[in-house]
Amino acid sequence: MDSIKNIDRNSFEEVDLLNKQAEEARKENNNLSLSVSKEAISIAQLLGYTKGLAKAYLNAGISCRLSSNFEAAIEYYQEALNLYKRLNDKKGESRTLNALANVYYNLSNFTKAIEYYDECVFVLQSIGDLKFEAIVLTNAGLCYQESGDLKAALNNYLESLSISKSNGTDAHYALYNNLGIVYLETGRYHEALMYFTEALKKTQAEKNVIDESFTLANIGRTYIYMSDFVNAITYLSEAMLIMKKYGNRQAESQVFSNLGKSYLKMRCYPEAIKYYNRALKYYKEIGDKSSVDHTLCELGELYFELNDYKTSRQFYMDGLEISQNINDVMNILRINTGLARLYLKFRDTEKAASYLSNAEKLAKAANSYKDLIKISKIFSENCSISDNYKEAKVFMEKHNKYLAKLSNLSEENKIQAIMLGHIKNSFINNTPAYYNIPKQEEVLSQA
Repeated sequence: MDSIKNIDRNSFEEVDLLNKQAEEARKENNNLSLSVSKEAISIAQLLGYTKGLAKAYLNAGISCRLSSNFEAAIEYYQEALNLYKRLNDKKGESRTLNALANVYYNLSNFTKAIEYYDECVFVLQSIGDLKFEAIVLTNAGLCYQESGDLKAALNNYLESLSISKSNGTDAHYALYNNLGIVYLETGRYHEALMYFTEALKKTQAEKNVIDESFTLANIGRTYIYMSDFVNAITYLSEAMLIMKKYGNRQAESQVFSNLGKSYLKMRCYPEAIKYYNRALKYYKEIGDKSSVDHTLCELGELYFELNDYKTSRQFYMDGLEISQNINDVMNILRINTGLARLYLKFRDTEKAASYLSNAEKLAKAANSYKDLIKISKIFSENCSISDNYKEAKVFMEKHNKYLAKLSNLSEENKIQAIMLGHIKNSFINNTPAYYNIPKQEEVLSQA
């Protein structure tokens, strides 16, 4: 590629060409894309070419976001947004608003993200861009989904699908992907696999390898829930190869975590430890504290399975400290439950009961019947060890009561109960838990 020195600075076309090259490079080499975007910015500034400069800022922001450099992404996007508003370029403005919302999604600031998505929808409605409106509604749905509001998420997804059908256009792969995730979260794994497979077909047909990797990861995740760990490892490994090639560290870390889980379930402990440690290293590097505390918890559970209770306790305590600092209530609940099981092994019923009481309070506050079912059973075991069979019976009755309550909930409330009790797995929901990796400039998908 020609250097700046060799470029005719009197031609806006050169900036347009560089912007196009940046977009093409992003499909295969994100670092190259950023470099080309910076070159375009320099030339556009020299020329005073506002439109080209806005596009270059937007491209640079996309590259930074895909590399998990979110602060830089926001700065580039804000520059682009200011320029597009000055130009009264509604299309550019809408794309940048969506991009900004995607970054705030990455930062788990769902309130801010939804604000930008709503503003984006307003702009799109003013110009009648139905196709992109459907995409943004899908993105907003993902924010609702991440915050646990599945009803609002489904409403957004359904509206998006309706707009796509009424407009005579095929729905974007991300919509199928996110519908797959809703089914995954509600235990309907075969439906989830169906939608993920449809999403995969679309990404492969479009030769969109980055989003293909996210979808492959989601399929792998689904197989974990279906206890088909051989297929899970196959799809996750394929996703990992693509992600390593394109330098998406956040996505890689989530895949590593799920590979760790797969190998753990297969009792291949050395492999599980290897991948969990890789995930932990990457999460620390990118500053994802939520995923760090979840991975520490996973390692605590792994070493519990290995009967290495000292190491298990250390991972649990490290995870608990971070969870408390960031107020990750569900992981605090999970770690307290794990520590209770640990102290049961030591036959320290007093400490076990203390951790169980903490976990029970959190589970009741969250109306997480899934966790209350588990906690009441462990409470019963703890009482039995203390020869307190009367109390053991009481807790087993609670266990059965919670089972019945969960079974008798309406479908909508049952989904919410499952979500409240859901533990984030370091995946792509952030994962992720599932693959909650936002994609490129136009769509934030979950993989």
